[in-house]
Order: sequence, then structure tokens, then C-alpha cells
Amino acid sequence: MTVSFVLFMALETARRIDAATAERTRAEITDAVADLTTAMGKKAEEYSLWNDAVDHLVVEFDKVWANANVGPYAERLWGLDRSYAWNGQDGLIYASKDGALREDIDAAAREAADLLAVLAAARSAGKPVSGIVHVGRTPFVFGARVIEYEYGHDPFPPNPAKPVQIFLTRLESELAKLAASRRIADLRMVPADGPVPPDIFSLSLQSIAGTPFGLLTWMPEQPGRTLVRETAPYAGGFVLALVALLFLFQRVLQRLKRQEPLRLSEARLAQAQRVAKLAYTVHLPEDRLEVSANFRELIGLPNGSVSAGSTSAGSEPLTVGLYLDRVMPDQRLEIQDTYRRARAENARFDIEYRVARPGGGYLDLQEVGEPFHDAAGHVLGLITAIQDITARRRAEETIRHQANYDALTGLPNRPLFYDRLRQALRRAARDRTPMALLFIDLNRFKWVNDTLGHQTGDVLLREAAQRMAACVRGSETIARIGGDEFTVILSEVGDRGEAEKVARRLLDSLGEPFHIAGQTLHISASIGVTFAPEQGTDPELLVKNADVAMYHAKRQGTANWTFYDPAMDADALSHLWMENDLHDAVAKGQLALFLQPVVEVGSGLLAGAQAEVRWNHPDRGQLPPTEFLHLAEANGLILQIGSWLLDAACRQLADWRGRGAAGLRLTVPVSALQLKHSGFDEQVAGCLARHGASPDRLILELPEATMLAPSAEMTRTMQTLRVLGVTFSISGFGTGYAALGHLRRLPVEFLKIDQAILRDVVRNPDSQETVHAIVALARSMNLTVIAEGVETGEQQALAGEVRCGFAQGGFLGLPVPAEAFDLTPATLAAESGGALSPAEDGRS
Repeated sequence: MTVSFVLFMALETARRIDAATAERTRAEITDAVADLTTAMGKKAEEYSLWNDAVDHLVVEFDKVWANANVGPYAERLWGLDRSYAWNGQDGLIYASKDGALREDIDAAAREAADLLAVLAAARSAGKPVSGIVHVGRTPFVFGARVIEYEYGHDPFPPNPAKPVQIFLTRLESELAKLAASRRIADLRMVPADGPVPPDIFSLSLQSIAGTPFGLLTWMPEQPGRTLVRETAPYAGGFVLALVALLFLFQRVLQRLKRQEPLRLSEARLAQAQRVAKLAYTVHLPEDRLEVSANFRELIGLPNGSVSAGSTSAGSEPLTVGLYLDRVMPDQRLEIQDTYRRARAENARFDIEYRVARPGGGYLDLQEVGEPFHDAAGHVLGLITAIQDITARRRAEETIRHQANYDALTGLPNRPLFYDRLRQALRRAARDRTPMALLFIDLNRFKWVNDTLGHQTGDVLLREAAQRMAACVRGSETIARIGGDEFTVILSEVGDRGEAEKVARRLLDSLGEPFHIAGQTLHISASIGVTFAPEQGTDPELLVKNADVAMYHAKRQGTANWTFYDPAMDADALSHLWMENDLHDAVAKGQLALFLQPVVEVGSGLLAGAQAEVRWNHPDRGQLPPTEFLHLAEANGLILQIGSWLLDAACRQLADWRGRGAAGLRLTVPVSALQLKHSGFDEQVAGCLARHGASPDRLILELPEATMLAPSAEMTRTMQTLRVLGVTFSISGFGTGYAALGHLRRLPVEFLKIDQAILRDVVRNPDSQETVHAIVALARSMNLTVIAEGVETGEQQALAGEVRCGFAQGGFLGLPVPAEAFDLTPATLAAESGGALSPAEDGRS
């Protein structure tokens, strides 16, 4: 009887153990499947709240961007299998598989037809949905969500409406991971209507539509039966011991069953607190403070200060006062007042503050708390939850900084500038004090970008910004509002003299040379100044006034500043009209070719001519190139005007040859923009061939700045034209932007000394040695030197003294229309061999 009872109890115990194990396994599998689908929903949430996803994926599909940022990237990141995205009309935007976009989009669309229920659920839910679904015969776990802009951005464009993105991973692979992590045998999916053996456990799953999806089956673990089977041979000897231990075993089993959920719950809570960087404190009576262990780790408290009351021997209990010593001084009173009011008013509170860490640095914390009470309802203290929000605060600060400050220079950007300008205007109106606005534009910055590259241009902008910031008080605002445009807000200016002093400091600072990437660069600035409230109180109007004044200063020459005057508005409007008229100048035949003689210094004979283009404006009359070529450079019309001038010059060379002056050479100015334009060498060759002009009679003249950093493409173009027979000249040499050593990079034969150097030598004879040195060095490099801008007989004599080969200028002949150009001395020049040839005696 006893043996039967013992055997019965053993079998019953084994059954209960097996049932408890099976129930625990079922609960674990249920939780794991729920966690799996929830995780997929969170992944869909993370990848469906992008600004760029709408622009690059939905509105205008960008294959490269999609492959790097959405479905394929998510698959590679999370080990997913597939992803799809539809537009608002259920059109498939993209499909990806195994980490790459699919090319067979039509086949993918047919497969994705099984996901239409998911598509509808995502749109109707308005939040992430997740679950299990079949694609073909393969079951997948999915996460889906409508793609939308983040909060605070513009609404969707009219089309698309409610685009949806879905991520999928094979259920089979997830089950394999689940079975391996929990040691569950034969965990798999079977059809809902399929037979299930009696010794197999199962869990019914539903699809997104609420219909049966299938059965999740597994082999049950049976530790009880295993125990009985292994102990059966010794049953006779252990019956009495088994009876004695049976009751104890059941008690232990029940206790373990009660403790296991608690242990798992505590472990999950601790892990959640670590993930969220969350801790708690308890404010006890007498200012004592009890804190969690992770709070101690969070703010770096010593081990002995973890709890209130007694700690290790000799340690000091933690109090609210000791903790507040860690808080930033300017926030302590606010926190103390918050604690006091929460106790007095029995109210909940939510505060944010900053604490210092012992090893340096600080943490931003958010503390949410409320009072706790005794049985009678009296407030005993406060219990609070504290979260580390340092990363969030820093991210917010970074976003605010990026939104308000220029990334390149660190100065306030356009939105912050206008905000501060409005504040300055309100302050000026309140205090009845004038203020000034300066508009600064860097001269020659576009040339730096075009010739030396944007990287050098960025360095130049940063250094220029630092210099300008050093010229104004820290309380004033200097901002970058455009590419090379800056503004300065001067508050409480006593008179115009104060604004003038700041403008002079800015110009002097920018006038100093910049040393960047082995180059010495010289730039300047043009500054416009306007005042408020004298010249307006509207921010846009003030900026416009300062801008107009700046352009007026720019037209007066480099390194100038000008006060705004209402009369300048008419000049600005006229400037705009002239720029508009310039677009029609070529088409309407308003351009004319003018020629200025170039003579041999030694004999005075005609050697050639300098070509220039003039504009016969219908209203303003004939305009020299200085009046409009800068506009053409700025708006790109220099390509059309340069092409016209080149064609007219080649036609002139052909005309000279027909009139017996084939020995003369014609110099045609070209811009760096023309040289960098694709096919310029072919354009020149075609023009020469079209008119039958000799290439060796054509000289293309480049500005001195071209030498500083010619691109590889520009150098190749010049070499190609040099092989054709065309020669090159550098104009305006000696203005300080380049050295003769730069000429070694380019196929140049002629060098024009800037007219400012000749004028300086006439005024200061001691500087004549400098000109001699330039000419001697040019001669050592086989360069022919031409003196340009000879306006007096004294300057002509000086050109001969320093042994320049050729000269041009108003004293030797003013520019005249091509048809009126005098060829009388041409025969003598051609017969003497002095026609602008790099002869030995012509070099100095």
C-alpha cells in the first residue's frame, strides 16, 4: 500500500512538474512571439519618421539614397529579410531582399499582394502595426507604419497620401533563434487545420485580419518523467526517503514557482532602468535621502553614501543637503522650493536640473516625484524617479546651434541675425537711441573659389570671419547671411563717426594678406552702412538699404565703405536695368570691336593691337568694358560676349592679311571662366579656321590672377592651343597676387606690367630697381615684357629705360573702332621684324 502510494505520488509529482514546465514554456513562447512582433513594430516606427524618407523615397525615389538609408540598410542592420514601401495609390515604390534593392519590381509587386491587409491596417491604425503574415507560402513577422514627416515640418505634398513601409523577417529563422535560446525542441509552424500529434504542444496564432494563421508547435520538456525513469531501478531502496522528501519537494517547487516570476520581474526592471538611465530616491524625515544603487553609479556617489541612516563605519549618511551640493548653484534654491511645495501642497512635481560629477563634467537630470503617506494620510516624504537626460539635452543644444549658427564660420546665420536685428530695433525704439547696420561683401572671393577651389575658399571665409569678429564688441552681432556676405549690428551708436570707425577697422583687418595652403591671398571688402530709425525700422528695408549702399561702395573701387542715401535706390535700379539689357546686347548687334595700338618701344613702330569690346547701349550711349564686363562675369554672359569678341578678332586678323598687314598680332582678353569652359580650345580653333586667320597672329590675354592656381583642365586647354600656334599673355602683372614663379606652370610668352607700377616709378624713382628686377627675371624665363597704360611721354621714356619690348596706352594711341584703325606704320613694323614677336632684343 505504501509502495503504491509512493509510486502514485511520484507519478503525480512528475505530472505536475511536467505540467508546470509546459505552462512556463508556453508563457515564455507567448511572450517571445509578442516581443518579436513588438520589436518589428518599433523598427518600423524608427524608419518611418524621417524628413528625408518623404523627399528621397516617396516624393522622388532616389535608388542610391534608399539603398543606403531605408529598407536594405535596415535589413543589414537588423538582419531582416525583406522590406517594401508603397505610395498613397498602392503603387510599389521599392522592394528589397537580403540587404539590396530588387530589380524585378513586377515580380516583387505580385509577391507583395499578400501584404495588402497589412497595408490597410497600417493606414487605419495611425500607428505602427505588427504581427505575422504569409508572403506566398512563407510565413514572416512584419512591422509596418505610415511614412510621415516629423512633428513641426510642412505637411505632405498633395500626392502621395499615406505611403506605407513594411519590414519582414522569416518566422522560421526567428523560431530557430527562439528554440536555441530556450532549448525548446522541434519548435515550428504547422497549418491550422493540420493534424497535431497528442505528445506535441501547440499555440494558435492569428493573422493581421484576425483569422487563424497556423499553429506553433513544440516538443514538451518532461523533467518529471525523466526523474521517475532514472530513479525507478532504485525505487525499493528509496521509497521511504521518497515519501519523506515528497512533501518537502512540493513545498520547494511551489516556492520556486512563486519566486521565479518575481525574480524575472526584478531582473527586467533593473535592465529597463539601466537602459533608460533611470534611478529613484526616497526623501525620508529629518532630511535623510535613500537612493537606488544605479543612482549612486549615475552621479558617482561613494559606496558609503547609498542609503540613509548607518552605513559602513565612519561613513556619512546621505542627506538632501549633501546631494544639493552637487547641483549647479543657480538651481539649488529652485529645487529646494520645489521639494518644499510638494510636501506642503501634497502635489506631484517634474523638474530638470544639472549636477556636477566628482571626476569632472556634469549630468542633466529630470526628476519626477510625489509625496508618500502613512496610514492616516499624513505626508511622510517624497519618492522620485530620476532619469539621465544629458544626451537628449546635448542633442537639443546641437540642433539649436545648427539652426541658428553658420556651420562654416560659427557666426549667427540669417534667421538668428534677423531675430537679433528685430530685438535691436525694439531696444532702439524703447531707449530712443540710434543703431547702425553694416552690410559687408568680400571682393574677389568668387575668384578664390573658382581658381583655388572651395576648400581654400572655406578656409578664407573662416579666417575672414574671425578677423571681422575681432573688430566688434562682444555685445554686438556679426552674422554670415550668404556666401561671402556678412552683416554687423551696432547698437547705440552715438553718431556716424562710430560706425565709420568700425568700418575702417573691418577694411584694415581684411586688407592684411591671408596665408592659406601655401598661397598668399589679398582680398578686400565693400561695406554699406544704414541707420535706424532714421532710415527705416523694418528689418527687410534696413538690409536692403545697407545692401544698396554696399554695391555703391563696390562700384567706387575695392576696400570702400559708403553710407546709404535714398538717391542710391535709383542707381541700383539703373544697375538692374543695365544687367537686363546686357542679355540682349549680343543678339541685337549692340557690341563693337575697338582696337588700341601696341608699339615697339625701341622704334615706335606699330606691332599689333589690343582688342576690347564696347557696348552701344540704346539709351546710355557707348559704354567701355569697365562699365559692363563685371556684370557679364557675375551672370555668366561673359561666355557669349567673349565668344563674340573672339570671332570679331579672328575676322579682323583675316582683314589685316587681305590688306597686306599679315605681320601684325592681335591681343584678345579672355576670362578664367572661358578657359575653364568645356570645348574652349575647339571654339578657338574653329573660329580661326572659319575666318582663315593664322593662329600665330592671335594672342589670348589672361588676368594675372589666373596664374595662382590653374586647374589641370585649364592647363591642358592652354597647352592644346599653344601647339596650335596661339600664344598667351598675362595682363596686370605686379598687383601683388602672383609671383613670376607661377608662370612656369603655363605656356605664357608675353607679360604686361601693370600701369600702376609705371605711375609709382614716376612718382618714386627709387622703386625703379624693382621694375628692373621684374624685367630681368622675366627675360631669364624667355618672356617678352609689355608696358601697359602708358599715358605720358615720361612713362614712355621709362618703359624704354627698363627695356620693355613693347608698350600701349593713351599716349601712344587711344582705342578706336576697328574700321578706323590706322595701318600706316604697319608695313614698317612688319619689314623691321618688330611686330609683337618675342625677339631677343625685345626681351629685357
